[in-house]
Amino acid sequence: MPQYKLVYFDGRGRAELARLLFAASGTKYEDHRVEQAQWPALKQKVPFGVLPVLEVDGKQYSQSGAVARYLAKEFGMMGCNNLEAFKIDEALENIKDLGQALMGLLFEKNEEEKAKKLQKIKEDLMPKTLKWFTNQLKENCTCGFLVGKKLSLADVAFFSLFDNVINMGHGKALDEAPTVKEHHTRIGNNAAIKKWVQTRPKTDW
Repeated sequence: MPQYKLVYFDGRGRAELARLLFAASGTKYEDHRVEQAQWPALKQKVPFGVLPVLEVDGKQYSQSGAVARYLAKEFGMMGCNNLEAFKIDEALENIKDLGQALMGLLFEKNEEEKAKKLQKIKEDLMPKTLKWFTNQLKENCTCGFLVGKKLSLADVAFFSLFDNVINMGHGKALDEAPTVKEHHTRIGNNAAIKKWVQTRPKTDW
């Protein structure tokens, strides 16, 4: 088995999906957390000067989406055929849209602009995303997963997204989408994921 080392800051951010995949699959890895004081020197040594970076047997790879897809394929969580993989990718793109909008709120310094962005999320992007996932879950209702008949990257990324929604104080939105809320609870009760969430370092983001 390859030796994995995940390099990121001391926060959930763009690395948490990879950490959840490691947890869900029961795969050992080094969770290396970079202090802000260490970052300027390290930035010159990593691809594109950004984190997260996944080291596989000592070789560095970047881009959080590519890292997540690679790990999902390695762990048998990228679907059973090309159509399922396509559906998982579709889910990831929808997750990315809302996730990036929420991340933008964290780094917006102008309170007036932040309020405008939040209003747009609440009135447009959040309802669209909840509706889409509700439809996907109903379409695949007999299986208990977003795609196929077993836990996939789509489910883990879904959990990570709505975990952030709740942690950021927007959890009431899920009350309007009971199917989504139930699925978040179901994935959160996966024994390996639940253990990681309960024991992971406590961070603000």
